[in-house]
Amino acid sequence: MKKIIDILKQVNPKNDYTGSEDFISDGLIDSMDMQDLYSLLEDEYKIELKGTDLAPQNFMSIESIRDLLSRRGVVGDI
Repeated sequence: MKKIIDILKQVNPKNDYTGSEDFISDGLIDSMDMQDLYSLLEDEYKIELKGTDLAPQNFMSIESIRDLLSRRGVVGDI
């Protein structure tokens, strides 16, 4: 999960994502950040996410991002 945290830090390096269970409600990411994160995840993991993947519930926490990546076939060090 360190990779996910590193990617989140690229979106907004000032935020501490480790203690949050809901990045959106906690104000850590907004819709523009989700789009940036979407692109960074595609680049990092060499995957193609679907438009329906750009849903808030997929970006609420480290766990939800990990689950999204797993559903898209990413295995190993996430």
